[in-house]
Amino acid sequence: MAADNLHTLGNEIREIEHRFKQEIEPFRSELWGYCYKLTRSPWDAEDLVQDTLLKSLGMLAKMHQPVHTKAYIFRIATNLWIDKKRRDRNQEQPLIEELHHDNGAAFDFQLIDNLDYLIDHLTPVQYVTLILTEAFQFKAKEAAGIIGTSENAVYANLSRARAVLKKIGDIPASGEVRTADLSPDGPLAVLLEGFRSKDPEYIASILSKDVIVDITHAGVEMGLDETKKNSLKDWKQIVDEQHEIVAEYRELWGLPVVAEFEKKADGKLYLSNIHYVEAYEDEITYWKFYCFSWDLMKLAADELGVGLNAAYFYHIY
Repeated sequence: MAADNLHTLGNEIREIEHRFKQEIEPFRSELWGYCYKLTRSPWDAEDLVQDTLLKSLGMLAKMHQPVHTKAYIFRIATNLWIDKKRRDRNQEQPLIEELHHDNGAAFDFQLIDNLDYLIDHLTPVQYVTLILTEAFQFKAKEAAGIIGTSENAVYANLSRARAVLKKIGDIPASGEVRTADLSPDGPLAVLLEGFRSKDPEYIASILSKDVIVDITHAGVEMGLDETKKNSLKDWKQIVDEQHEIVAEYRELWGLPVVAEFEKKADGKLYLSNIHYVEAYEDEITYWKFYCFSWDLMKLAADELGVGLNAAYFYHIY
């Protein structure tokens, strides 16, 4: 009975989640761009966006005053990122220096090339202040509301961040990458052949019976039977309408993934999906795909030098 009750509750929550996603949809790409600037990694940006949407929906029940949608979700993302940086650094946030806003400062905002240097030389709050005000053009009052500080503190943090940025010379790129415990053979070879032959049963043959399938921004499937009834069935319906399927093992932003393309009648490749998998004892135990992540898919298509085949996935809410 308890399981039935939770299933009913889950249906009600899904309706609320649908409404929530419709409300935040106008700001979702901008949120993704913000998370990308904070994390400097498309994969970590995607994780931060998902965590932000999950927490911002859950926090609404505790909010007893009107909220400004964009500022609200940006603040949730900001707090999550700052909390992570604090845990990573294992130290308290330094006291804010008493600096004054330099209205006349000439500022060349070339942040993307200097993110790693900045993150090493600024406090998390100073870094966030720079991103919000310079990259996303929030006014000091708006940035203060998102961060949870005062306007004077925003000016102080921005002044410190600008001073540090002016000192930047040639900054080496960060060597940190994410890795996956999977090589392009074994179960991955089966997965690639399953894509190319449009054969869901062949793909299912290397999935663990307890596989977890994480459909970014859409849902989670637990177990092989659920995956066969849903994701694999839906995938089969889509690829049967497509031309040749090309599946390749790629290293994308430091992460080994499977890139799934359609080779259309014009002979060109169009990106349909990005898959990340983990395996144990020749079975895929975790499978995550990103076709519903419009911003990441656009960036991946540009990175791979191909067209994008997932445009119709954008407005899924």
